[in-house]
Amino acid sequence: MIDVKTAFLLWVIQANTLAILLLAIWLHGREQKHFLWFGLGFLLHASGLGLVALRDQIPDAISIQVANAVSLLGFSLWAKGLAALDHRPAPRLVWLPPLVWIVGILVPVVRDEFALRVSLYHVGASIGFAMLAMIAARARFSSGRYRIFLIATWGSQACAGLAYAIFVLLQRPLSFADNIFGVWMGTIAVIGFITSVIILAKITMDRSQEQLQTLVRTDPLTGALNRRGFAEAYQGLVESSPLDALGVLIFDLDHFKQINDRHGHSIGDRVLQEFADVCRSLLPQRAVFARTGGEEFAAVLAISEPRDAALFAETVRLALADRTIPTGQEMISVTTSVGISVSPRHRADLEQLLSEADIALYTAKAQGRNRTSLRSGDRTVTVPPVREDSPQEEVDRQADRQVAILKRISAVAHKLDD
Repeated sequence: MIDVKTAFLLWVIQANTLAILLLAIWLHGREQKHFLWFGLGFLLHASGLGLVALRDQIPDAISIQVANAVSLLGFSLWAKGLAALDHRPAPRLVWLPPLVWIVGILVPVVRDEFALRVSLYHVGASIGFAMLAMIAARARFSSGRYRIFLIATWGSQACAGLAYAIFVLLQRPLSFADNIFGVWMGTIAVIGFITSVIILAKITMDRSQEQLQTLVRTDPLTGALNRRGFAEAYQGLVESSPLDALGVLIFDLDHFKQINDRHGHSIGDRVLQEFADVCRSLLPQRAVFARTGGEEFAAVLAISEPRDAALFAETVRLALADRTIPTGQEMISVTTSVGISVSPRHRADLEQLLSEADIALYTAKAQGRNRTSLRSGDRTVTVPPVREDSPQEEVDRQADRQVAILKRISAVAHKLDD
């Protein structure tokens, strides 16, 4: 059987290798901070154990006091990495494992007796494992099954560490050579580390796969779905919606080319982002939103009747018209034209709905832009109407804007039902 010092050195080599790999991954994607904390945690833990293995070759103050503090600090960084993986701040208790060691080693009787030092270290390590298990229990990353595996692994190691600390206190060994269960405890620790590393690797691989799928399905500029993601999400909405009808809306930003030509593409990009933010902030629960072209966006809504889709379109149109966007030299306003098509959910066809919504959009643009046109069957109704002197427009000028919207939408729904 290998001696304790050799076991320490083997673990140091493996942990340092893993630390280098994790830090290299972080360097290629610095937004993934959990790789940084995990890598630094393994680096410190391995460095601490490496200093312990050099006992009798370096001063005791370094191979004992400093070494074990550095090793336990690794638990703190692992805890920060686990919290970062869950996109949460780490609890303040993360610094407890090295703190327990530092406070305990200041007591002369503990500092001078091997058994008390070993027991103190394993109490600190047990606290570290319990802390990791607690963070995993509160986390939301990955599936519940993987989190349960982590909790069981770290919980078992915490219990084993406490049991070993008690055993050492009772047996009072004078050195590692007298510590008959030391190698077995080290073996348990290595098995636990390997198990948790494998589980965490699986979790990060699954997350990377999810992120890749997100990149494939979304528009990088606005964060909205792209055409592929839109088609997939549409199908999911068709299958899951409890409502009887669907409405497809196509938004086209008015005179967008002039904005690009006059203010530059960076301002054009900001306009696209602002519009996407407006739509997402107003999007109802059962809906899908996507960027389907340069300045063209689309949405699918589960609706009870056509006025639901028209209300959303008008709310977005007016909210965008009220918003001003800074260009550095002036504030600009942007408007949108909207085309809507509706269909019963059981016979909805996305391509046909998009085609009919596109016809309605063409009508809205032909009648002056900054309008909503709704198409159902052979009819296309524009809101607001083109005639500025109509009785309806006169009422609109005198009424509150929101009331006016509801009146127009009620008129649209009435015409479509005739």
